[in-house]
Amino acid sequence: MKNKFTKLGALILSGVLVSTSLLPAGSVFAAANPDYSTAFKDSIIFYDANKCGNDAGVNNFFDWRGACHTHDGSDVGLDLTGGYHDAGDHVKFGLPQGYSAAVLGWSFYEFKDVFDSTGNTAKMLGQLKYFTDYFLKCHPNANTFYYQIGEGNEDHTYWGAPEQQPGNRQTLYKADAGSPASDILGETTAALALMYLNYKNIDSAYANKCLTAAKELYAMGKANKGVGNGQSFYQSTSYGDDLAWGATWLYTATNDSSYIADAEQFITIGNTMNENKLQDKWTMCWDDMYLPAAFRLAQITDKQIYKDAVQFNFNYWKNQLTTTPGGLKYLTNWGVLRYAAAESMVMLIYCKQNPDQSLLNMAKSQIDYILGNNPANMSYIIGFGNKWCTHPHHRAANGYTYANGDNLKPAKHLLTGALVGGPDQSDRFLDDASQYQYTEVAIDYNAGLVGALAGSLRFFGGVVPPVLKGDLNNDKNVDALDLASLKKYLLTQDGNGINLSNADMNSDGIVDSIDFALLKKALM
Repeated sequence: MKNKFTKLGALILSGVLVSTSLLPAGSVFAAANPDYSTAFKDSIIFYDANKCGNDAGVNNFFDWRGACHTHDGSDVGLDLTGGYHDAGDHVKFGLPQGYSAAVLGWSFYEFKDVFDSTGNTAKMLGQLKYFTDYFLKCHPNANTFYYQIGEGNEDHTYWGAPEQQPGNRQTLYKADAGSPASDILGETTAALALMYLNYKNIDSAYANKCLTAAKELYAMGKANKGVGNGQSFYQSTSYGDDLAWGATWLYTATNDSSYIADAEQFITIGNTMNENKLQDKWTMCWDDMYLPAAFRLAQITDKQIYKDAVQFNFNYWKNQLTTTPGGLKYLTNWGVLRYAAAESMVMLIYCKQNPDQSLLNMAKSQIDYILGNNPANMSYIIGFGNKWCTHPHHRAANGYTYANGDNLKPAKHLLTGALVGGPDQSDRFLDDASQYQYTEVAIDYNAGLVGALAGSLRFFGGVVPPVLKGDLNNDKNVDALDLASLKKYLLTQDGNGINLSNADMNSDGIVDSIDFALLKKALM
């Protein structure tokens, strides 16, 4: 099965012997009704950890993050600071950045009521705007879009905090009349059009700026067709799916039917493997947007060909895709959980208008697996539950350097809300920072997760449980034990066994000494 994420050279291993923590499969599963609300909030917070630029530390949940890469774009005479680091590294790649922003925007568009009712709207809009602010910087005129900052192989020779990464980075690639990047432009079109839809009632001037940019980027991608350059890390196999996806959102934003005519043409353009993409066995990801494009066309046109395409995919995932002994739908061995989350998100959006218990059951099984209902009896979202990955492949959270193999130690900082790659086909998980197919995190991993958790709250969460502020150990009491736990966390940043959402006493998205003072006062 094709590998959609081939990060070659993602880590230079030190010359020391490393012991690997293998979390074995077992027979004891976690509770059947996980706390979707906390997982949802944390999955949005994660994006703070990967912010880049002068404002990376502003209103950031993580006090170990600050301004970094403040000269991006200086080599081309532009300010291209901002945006998000890709994964456990610090490159800003165009394709996963556009994909992530679009999928997150779609999540908000479809489940705004859930964001509102759980108090996550402001945070989510802030994360989305951090994406689109960067995209607008990267589009200095109607015919240019800069889409990669940093050279991947060079970046991977450094292990340390982004705030301390030496030197200025190269502005590596741009799309213009001589260099196509229809895949990246299509994804970014969707992200900006969705920002228009999600933001037009908040700041119409900014929303219109996003819509104008979306139209221009789409026109670029349509006029000069071809895939962009993702080096060996994000080299796309198609562009028709991305342009079709972007066109459907421009139609929704403008009601211009020419965009739908375009989308119906673009979705027929196959990939480099000559697969029938209206019988797509993959799922929504940075290199395959045929499913969501067909889904949107089915919604808009009501044509049977697109309805059949969506049903083919759903039936394959339900009935034919390999399933692990623990129940995980296993598409590929690299970052498998992102695919389960993305497919679940699409199924849950479908069920808004077309209730289907079999789809609800499948989506719930995949999300519950991620949250702890699995043979390893662990959460694959860091900081959620009582057991999670402690060696994520993430330079900023790790807090060490390559020196003496320190990068393979447990992370200094708790990477709250990050979805790790996930287990192997036997439900076993390697908690080892050097085994990045298991332990790396990425902005595209969490994108589908946010939407899937929003959908889980809509369909399975019922009434969102009240938050008992100060109950760090989840024993339903607020007492001296919780105060001691908070003190320990502030001193060590060790969040294992602590509900950090409950530790945020003033609900400002940051756990700090102010929260300690408020909890201490409450106990007097």
